[in-house]
Amino acid sequence: MLGSASPRPFPRDERRTPPVDALTLFDAELNPRAAGSAVGVDTAAAPPRPAAAPWSTTAAQAAAGPRVLAVDGDSVAHRAYHAYANGRGGRYGFLALLAAICDEAGADGLIVGFDCRERSHRRDLEPSYKAQRGDKPDDLVELLDRLPHDLTRLGLCAVVAPGWEADDVVASAAASAEARGWGCAVATSDRDAYALATERTTVLRLRNAAERTEHLTPQRLRRKLGIEPARYVQYAALRGDTSDNLPGVPGIGPRRAAALLEAFDDVEAAGADPIGCRSVLGREAGQALLDDLARGPDSVHRRNVALMNVRRDLDVDLDAAFRRPAPQTVAATLDGWGLGPLAGRLAAAVGARPDAVPLPETPLDG
Repeated sequence: MLGSASPRPFPRDERRTPPVDALTLFDAELNPRAAGSAVGVDTAAAPPRPAAAPWSTTAAQAAAGPRVLAVDGDSVAHRAYHAYANGRGGRYGFLALLAAICDEAGADGLIVGFDCRERSHRRDLEPSYKAQRGDKPDDLVELLDRLPHDLTRLGLCAVVAPGWEADDVVASAAASAEARGWGCAVATSDRDAYALATERTTVLRLRNAAERTEHLTPQRLRRKLGIEPARYVQYAALRGDTSDNLPGVPGIGPRRAAALLEAFDDVEAAGADPIGCRSVLGREAGQALLDDLARGPDSVHRRNVALMNVRRDLDVDLDAAFRRPAPQTVAATLDGWGLGPLAGRLAAAVGARPDAVPLPETPLDG
């Protein structure tokens, strides 16, 4: 590893004026195809962010409890890499997108999780897990290896949990924040994070370059998919996830999966009612599910649930998420990396501010 509140949504702070499409990586400030830079980015100095930076918390906001932003670092790194031709400027793109996400969330603390690249408990359980993805390009591997150390050098909280993925880190950070009565925003492009949405945790789903992020609350997820977040893993396990090389139960897509979980408490309850199961899903799809569940531990659905469930109990030092670096440190470090044009923007997004409200003390148990 590197490194009592009322629930609130995470609307964009109207006091700030982020770019029209802050998450595209293609605004003029971040144009990866601009000439004249060794890293393939515009050398024109990036304007500093407005004075009301996301780390700044008013006394009224502090009374409602701090908010933590938990970012899936691998998800952001892949977006940055593919936005820049052949990965040129990938580190710049990652940090620029991270600054934009901080603006979007307006949180008080920041923790960035990364996949462990040395081993995987999920691949130990199922060797075919993500096997279709093949080898990553060498420069993407280099970027993913470098970023946790880069963030640590900047004074930010980067976490790699041995054997686990970024999903597990951000889920554990959200669970830890909720246990303290705090709020959390989880930023990722991975749909598995839908299961994390609660009255205290909002999922910021990173979309394609031309689109804004989705701010997903339990209510919005219900309108979007027809299910509650607590049932998302069972829903996804029925439907399958081609991005992780996990086929679902034959004949069951999103609509049928949602209908089944609307009619039954869970999939096991549907399996205990064969007539009802076939009635909801249709004869063929219903029988396919019954046959799958009859396979016991070899069931496709049960295997998918085991692989899609994220850890929420990893040891994440949440206090470290609030240790904000001095803006001068951020600026000096970026200058040393040849990324000076980004210094003002990133320093305003993640640097310490004199008007920040101190982190409240957590009462000791007993």
